[in-house]
Amino acid sequence: MRSVLRRHWPLAMLLLLISAVTAAQDRQPTVIRLEPKTMAGIDQGKAVVVKGRAGATPHRFMLEGISYMQPVAVALRPVKRGEEVRLDITKYAWNRPLRQGRTDGDILRYAFRTEGEFQLSVTAPEPGTEYRLLVWVGDETKPDFAPVVVKASEFKEAGGGGGGSLVLWVIAVVLAGILALLAVLVFRRKSS
Repeated sequence: MRSVLRRHWPLAMLLLLISAVTAAQDRQPTVIRLEPKTMAGIDQGKAVVVKGRAGATPHRFMLEGISYMQPVAVALRPVKRGEEVRLDITKYAWNRPLRQGRTDGDILRYAFRTEGEFQLSVTAPEPGTEYRLLVWVGDETKPDFAPVVVKASEFKEAGGGGGGSLVLWVIAVVLAGILALLAVLVFRRKSS
């Protein structure tokens, strides 16, 4: 019997290791990648709606490819009024929420901007609590900046270059006087 155990010891250890890894993977919640799409009734941006039943094990969602120039809104509500559903919004680590809240029977809303990806985790104290999660990603905003370089003709039309104001001339004269006084003082010290 001992010889059989010695021969199959590596196989038994391998099977034990495989079962431990499988059990650890079974305990990890799955992460669902959300892909917002154009929806009827939403004029700008894209959205995705998730229907689920929450419990102690978190329902985890991830959105990728977000630009900082795109506004993001997340709304969570229980199907039955008065039930509680919890939401955690994270960036990198699931155990470090940047925002978190609970519905208390009402709609929970967050609006923010981010770059890259973000993660959502939905739980409920009562197993089987039905919820609806809406994630909206707005269209990328393009700021309208005025040009930095302006043609001389446009500058004069806008009131610039027309001789300047009196205050600027006074400041220029005072600065020139200070420079002249400093020059006189430096030359006196060198001559003595």
